[in-house]
Amino acid sequence: MKNNLIRRLIHMIIMGIFLSGCSISSHTEKAPTVNFTAYKTFAWVAPEVVQKPDRSDNDIIDNHIKNSVSRELIKKGWQEATTSPDVWLDYTIAVDRSSKRESEPVYRYPHTQYIFGRRRIYSIWYPGALIGYRTQNVPFKTGELSINMVDAKTNKLIWQGWAKGEINASHITSKDVDSRVKSIFRKFNYPENS
Repeated sequence: MKNNLIRRLIHMIIMGIFLSGCSISSHTEKAPTVNFTAYKTFAWVAPEVVQKPDRSDNDIIDNHIKNSVSRELIKKGWQEATTSPDVWLDYTIAVDRSSKRESEPVYRYPHTQYIFGRRRIYSIWYPGALIGYRTQNVPFKTGELSINMVDAKTNKLIWQGWAKGEINASHITSKDVDSRVKSIFRKFNYPENS
């Protein structure tokens, strides 16, 4: 009984470590010669300027992404401009299907065995024991959000941040957007002097 409890506890710890590994991974990259102290304002690229085949026609998600990114930049001291911004912002979304192999332990059912003695019948109880593992492919979807900053004067990409993680719905949701944007902007430390 004690062995079975210890095995279950170890199994739960391993599953906890595995599930914590399913978090969002984010990365940022900036052009090496860029000085972010020269940038203070931003604006979004108009939809007719950039054509994206992978962007969904979901206006709710589009507005949510823009509002979420704008909030994070304003927290960092930037301002949204209506005319002549320092940088143009744009984003892309990608949802990919994938699968992962998961294993789960298989236990034998506990059982009782009877032994006939001289004077009576003895019963011996055998606890459930690990007899192997069942492995299967589990499909899942990952969502990736990429945010680009382009210098308005030179039209060159100066910064890019992207975050990728598992999504639970068939489409990307507002909650997925918020978690990815926050993950990206935790690594956005510009301008350096602030």
